[in-house]
Amino acid sequence: MTNEVFHLSILALMATRLFIVNNYVWWVGGRKELLMLSNIVKNRFWFLKALETYSLAIYFIIKRSTGIFDWNHSPLSVLDDPPFIFALACVGTIALVYALWDVQHLYYKQIMTGTLTFVWLVFFLSFLANDALLGVYLSFPGIYSFFVLVGIVAEIKWE
Repeated sequence: MTNEVFHLSILALMATRLFIVNNYVWWVGGRKELLMLSNIVKNRFWFLKALETYSLAIYFIIKRSTGIFDWNHSPLSVLDDPPFIFALACVGTIALVYALWDVQHLYYKQIMTGTLTFVWLVFFLSFLANDALLGVYLSFPGIYSFFVLVGIVAEIKWE
């Protein structure tokens, strides 16, 4: 399995003269380590979770800027305000910093996973409450936040 991944990595990166060996990216010619790219390869799950958290913030920005408010008396009427969108961006940045620099001290990973889990749980529950108040079974944002939350909890358990 590892040989297949190694050979596929070589084929994919041959044009750029970059090679991945043991989760490190090597430049052909200088044996120079490109740490940030190798950290993205190593922490690709958390990199995607950071992008998903940013996408939730962008969803609320787009929803707010178009003037479509379909949640009058639900928790989402509070959670779509700019301070909460800023908090979403901060949590996404915390996850992005871990994915890019692989911080290994001061309980950074535990803080990052805790904040990500908390944010996605709060928004899943608020989407669920909004759907219940509107009489909808489950909307797309609710399903999306559920699967992101399940992915985070599963990754925490099996890491």
